[in-house]
Amino acid sequence: MDGEQDWVKELKMQILRRQDPWVVLEGKDAVEAAVASWWDLSGILAGDGCEWEPPEWSGLELIRRPIEILEEISSDFAHQGVLGLAKQPDETADVAGLMGELEEDALVVICPRISDEAQAGAILRNAAALGAKAVIFGKEGVSPFERLAVRASSGAVFRVPVRVADGGQILRCLKMGGFQMIGRVVGEGAGSPSSLKLDPGRHALVVGSEDEGLGSFWKAACDSLVQIPAEQGLDPLDPSAASAVLLWELARRREELVESEE
Repeated sequence: MDGEQDWVKELKMQILRRQDPWVVLEGKDAVEAAVASWWDLSGILAGDGCEWEPPEWSGLELIRRPIEILEEISSDFAHQGVLGLAKQPDETADVAGLMGELEEDALVVICPRISDEAQAGAILRNAAALGAKAVIFGKEGVSPFERLAVRASSGAVFRVPVRVADGGQILRCLKMGGFQMIGRVVGEGAGSPSSLKLDPGRHALVVGSEDEGLGSFWKAACDSLVQIPAEQGLDPLDPSAASAVLLWELARRREELVESEE
C-alpha cells in the first residue's frame, strides 16, 4: 500500500508540473505503447468502469479506483479511464550513442528550440510517419516528454528514438556522424526544397522555433538552407506543418538519389 501511495502521489505531482525523468501516460494507447517499447512503468491507474487490462506478457498489474479519483488527478479527461507513470529511457541524453547506431543513410529531425508542446508532439508524429529514424530536441526548448507533447505525438514518442541534449553537443555529434544538415528558414531568399543539392548518405532536417526560426548559430552550422515557397514570400506553415512538407520532399529526393546510383 505504501508503494502504491508513493507512486500515485508522484503521478499527481507530475501532472501538476512534470520534471525529468518522469513521463505521464494518458489513455490506454499511451500505456500500451510505453509497455511495448519496454519503458520503465511505476504503475497504472484505471477507473472502476474501465474494462481495459494491460497485456498479460507485460507482467504489470493495474490499480482500479473510482473514476472520480482519476478525474481529480487529471481534470481534462484525456486519460479516458487510464493513467500511468513512466520514466524516460536511460539513453535519452545519449546522442553520440544514437549516431553510432543509425544506418549510413539515416534521416533525422533536429528541433533546437521548439517552445510549444503540441508542436513538439506533432513533429514527432510526422517524423515517425515519414521515415525519420530519430528526433533530437535541444534542452533550450520544450521537452518532448511533456503531457501535451506526448499526447500530440499519437504514440510516436514511444516508437521513434528521441534524444534531448544541448545545442553544442547535438551539432558536434551531427558533424562527427557525417550528416548533411538542411535548415528550414522563412522568407530569407533561400532556395526551394526542389532546388536542394542532396548528397548521398545521412541527412538532418533542422527545424527552428515558432517565433525566432533557426537563429544564427544553426544557420551557420547548416550545409543548406531551404524555404517552402508561398504566395507573396510569406510562409504560413508552423514548424510541425513545415516538417511534414520537407520530410516528404526529402524522402522523395532521397529515393531518386538511390535510384540514380543503381
